[in-house]
Amino acid sequence: MSASPADALAAAGGPLTLAEIERAHTMLADKVVFTPSVPWVGSDLLAALAPDTRVTAKLELFQKTGSFKARGALLNVLGLSDQQRARGITAISAGNHAIAAAYAASEVGVSAKVVMIATANPRRVELAKRYGAEVVMAENAHAGFALVDQIAADEGRTLIHPFEGRTTAMGTATLGLELMRQVPGLDAVIVPIGGGGLCAGVSSAVKAINPACRVFGVEPEGADSMTRSFAAGSPQ
Repeated sequence: MSASPADALAAAGGPLTLAEIERAHTMLADKVVFTPSVPWVGSDLLAALAPDTRVTAKLELFQKTGSFKARGALLNVLGLSDQQRARGITAISAGNHAIAAAYAASEVGVSAKVVMIATANPRRVELAKRYGAEVVMAENAHAGFALVDQIAADEGRTLIHPFEGRTTAMGTATLGLELMRQVPGLDAVIVPIGGGGLCAGVSSAVKAINPACRVFGVEPEGADSMTRSFAAGSPQ
């Protein structure tokens, strides 16, 4: 059996290339929304900026499932072998990734068993179930990661990680590709950081298209693992 395009992307190594990102974007084209980028204006915003600064917002809240997570989850599920599809997937999330993984599984026709944190918004739990996922609740994130690992081991399900992995970054890179095409000539791109999957992909696309464009990752002071990791030179 020949390798699928998703298999080929997952098997490649090294930094993401523009050709790979474009290929991933084509693979996702009929399954995700090409979300708009619009000028962001307002008196409070303008007062905080230097004169002649222009700000554009990429409205990924209009993406299927309501977040960028659908991109990486779909690309991962598309890359599953026939045997992996038969066993289904699992995932862990407080909300957005669980919904995205459930959606991706429903699009490809595989089963999904997702672990969600007890503090998750009930609406998000309901959305994951609506996409057909079996939802298992965990007390906290630490317990959740242990539980999802156990599910993967016991049931042979493939873990779709919420932010880790080259294929996940390839999925989020398609967002960066769209932004750079929609708004040519950007000086800087600002990306929120949680686990780092979004920023890894977006920055790869931005730098592949315009190496001079700066990328700023922004994270909360109370959840500054990426800042500490850069300072230490290793994951923290």
